[in-house]
Amino acid sequence: MLLAGLVSPRLTSYSNSSLFLKADSWIFLQVNNLHSSIFNKLMIWLTEYGREVFWVVVIVLLFILGGGSGKKTAIVIAISILVLIPLGTITKDIISRLRPAIPKSDFLIAADSDYSFPSGHAVIVSAGAAVALALFRDTYRKLAISVLLAIEATLVCISRVYVGGHYPLDVVGGILLGVGVSFIFVGIGGHLESLFLSIKNILKH
Repeated sequence: MLLAGLVSPRLTSYSNSSLFLKADSWIFLQVNNLHSSIFNKLMIWLTEYGREVFWVVVIVLLFILGGGSGKKTAIVIAISILVLIPLGTITKDIISRLRPAIPKSDFLIAADSDYSFPSGHAVIVSAGAAVALALFRDTYRKLAISVLLAIEATLVCISRVYVGGHYPLDVVGGILLGVGVSFIFVGIGGHLESLFLSIKNILKH
């Protein structure tokens, strides 16, 4: 909430946080100006497919191939994402921070039309990675898979700044929101599991 207040034109005067916002813009430029032919295609791919497509596939594979912990992880990730999608949209409208519009920056893809804070990509991928690291770790192989998912989520977050879609603080805000909400569902995961088992038993009869 403190971070949102610092970046929102509705909640605070930009003059009161000018140094904070200037630092955010400066970091944005440093990342955004690192463009090279080697990384451009990768970062565009990550920003276009690393959220919905990648994580839908992950949820399906975890549910089918991940055993008991995989099914639980997949369900918690899915519930977290379903809650976070409208929550992220509402938060964007409340904060009303505009997308990056810095002349020196080099935009690799067209900017989205909605507001900037928090990053929707960061919200979703950080939630998925956080749940996987918390729940899908009962063997070394599963922990390794969760670490790889966290690495993918990190690269997607970086890609949002790299392609010019978000300021760094938008991404940080998205991570905080995604991890925070997902951990609520991780915490009540046992209750959700009991609920699903009860429903399953009722359907059997």
